Amino acid sequence: MILWTIQPEEVFNLIQTRGVYHCDTEIIIKKDFALMQYNWLADQMRKRVGNPPDGVNYPVWACYIWRQTSAKPDLRAVRHYWGRNGERYYRIKIDVPDDKVLLCDRNAWDVILNEGLLSDSESEDKKLEAIYEALTTDDKIIMRNKNWERLFDIVPYTPVNNDWNGKGEIIEAVFWELRKEYIREVKMFVSGSKYYKTKEAHKS
Repeated sequence: MILWTIQPEEVFNLIQTRGVYHCDTEIIIKKDFALMQYNWLADQMRKRVGNPPDGVNYPVWACYIWRQTSAKPDLRAVRHYWGRNGERYYRIKIDVPDDKVLLCDRNAWDVILNEGLLSDSESEDKKLEAIYEALTTDDKIIMRNKNWERLFDIVPYTPVNNDWNGKGEIIEAVFWELRKEYIREVKMFVSGSKYYKTKEAHKS
């Protein structure tokens, strides 16, 4: 499966020396950002694509479909908001075995990060919320976890574009490891982000 991922220079260099990159578990834990959601996703990956390599807890991310077209990120746009101004990144084309990849809807993942329920319309959302709020704490967890599995409802590929969501607009991929032999094409770029600056830029 052809995918595209953007990684910082240190990750690209690590792949060159070690031959493989795994998500840094310590970074996820230290940030403590949406840890519950990432643990849920990891559990889903174990069920759907198999167990991770020893010592690996969280996946690597890549893009499968971008803006309903190609998954190849356009650096003319991406470089202006990706990372910190002046930092070096690599756009990497990879070919990962299909059975090692789990595809998911990006907009749905954003809802999950905010601990919301997935729905295709405002009316459906209101119905789900009413049901959810009437449940006990344990039953809420069961309903939420089952609802979140809609994250993977992308086959067949049927984009939904309405005032409520943009389902299918961006489809991402998660997999346990990024191996050197998966790499097919590499393009280095320097971030021109206006939102973040490097430490060196702050000093100037």
